[in-house]
Amino acid sequence: MKNKPNLLGSTLLTLILFSILNISCSSENEINELEFQNEANKTSTDFLVVKATNDSKCYDIFKNPNREYKYSSGNDVNKAVNDIIDDRTCFADYSQTTFNGRTYGIYQIASGTNHIDDLQPRMERSTPAINTGDLGDGSFVRFTGYVTIKRAGHVSDSFERDDMRDKAGTYIAQAKGKHSGGGGSADPAICLIVAKPRFSGTKQVSFDIYREEIKERGGSGVTGRQLVFLTNIPANTRKFFRMENGFKGTGNNRKHYVNVRIGGTDYNWNVPSPNRALQAKIRFGAYRCHGGEAEILWDNVNKILKKVPE
Repeated sequence: MKNKPNLLGSTLLTLILFSILNISCSSENEINELEFQNEANKTSTDFLVVKATNDSKCYDIFKNPNREYKYSSGNDVNKAVNDIIDDRTCFADYSQTTFNGRTYGIYQIASGTNHIDDLQPRMERSTPAINTGDLGDGSFVRFTGYVTIKRAGHVSDSFERDDMRDKAGTYIAQAKGKHSGGGGSADPAICLIVAKPRFSGTKQVSFDIYREEIKERGGSGVTGRQLVFLTNIPANTRKFFRMENGFKGTGNNRKHYVNVRIGGTDYNWNVPSPNRALQAKIRFGAYRCHGGEAEILWDNVNKILKKVPE
């Protein structure tokens, strides 16, 4: 006579194995800095599931008709630089997320979603400016903070990454400054820090960071600017960032510099024609997205202005 199977023993063994596997999976899936991408992606995409307008990326609840506004949904963790947000995208409003006890400001843009003007979409804040008469030896405007790059705009083309014609990437910060003698924009960018994505399959896994710098005052486009590689930052990695737009020396020895520190490394640069400078300021957030979407997080931001009359 055959023995009947021990159902109780089998059941207990199954439960024990299930418990072991469940504990193991729970340990592996604990949220940590390496898992920040998945958790933050879940938070940032869920609230965008709303009805689109005219099959575009513009959403009814994110149209910001006034372009500039203040965050009104709680304590603004980026207001130490400026409480005014320059928002030229109908893709999303400025928002915030808290992770591991730290609150981040979220700057999200998408290609083709500037509903304010004909320029590239952006969501930025600006430091106050120091102007003519306050640009003496030792004056500067300094921005500090921590940046986390989740994704950046991307366009597939035939150009090299350091070619000004390559439209991949999103600016995370820029130094600005008006100048005398004409030429270029009325409110020109002196240099911009651009993040260009690297991929593993379809996933953005890291970002090459370039300084897009002017060759001459008023320089723009392919002939007026150039790209200089600085470093690579892994995706979803919180990095210290500092930009200082300032002046040293007088007369023929005068220097106008824009110095950047990313993580623990300095990237210093002297601006052409320093005696033509009339203003210095800094903007940060997310700017430019020729393709896809960009999401840049900033936390623990601050500013320092030092004005030295000439």
